Amino acid sequence: MRTISILSVLLSLGLMTTVPAAAAPNEVAPDLGAYVGKYVFDKVEGVSFLEHPLVRAAIEAAAPAGPVRDQVYVTDAVTTPVIKVGQRLYVRSYDPASGGDVNWGILIALDGSKAALCYSEGVEPDVRGADWYAEGEKAFTLFLMCPSEAGEIEQTLGDWPIGPIPG
Repeated sequence: MRTISILSVLLSLGLMTTVPAAAAPNEVAPDLGAYVGKYVFDKVEGVSFLEHPLVRAAIEAAAPAGPVRDQVYVTDAVTTPVIKVGQRLYVRSYDPASGGDVNWGILIALDGSKAALCYSEGVEPDVRGADWYAEGEKAFTLFLMCPSEAGEIEQTLGDWPIGPIPG
């Protein structure tokens, strides 16, 4: 009996440390603007950007279940700090093993109401580029890598996904 209880406790502890959890919906989470200048795994009031319930809900709504959405949660990526672009936040990451060819970004409204995900496995003009996802499907492809600076975002995307699709 005692062995089973100890085993249960050890298994519970192992699961708690290996599965990242989102903040519970009923917990008070910080304002998304508090993440500007922070990395996606830095905690604000005990909650990382990727654990924030508004961010998770927006990511889930932006892209269908599968590899693109899953890539956003990878923990061994090289990532930039969160930046503010107008009324949106943006963060870009890449797989270091790919030398940066495999890269992705999260563009989310400051209130968490809308988001878009960018995913690229490299750029070949007129063949492949950065696919942008919003509202559960691929919205368009740009033959560029996912942007890394605010100016690139403003120039190529305008105020999307809050406003209309660019172009």
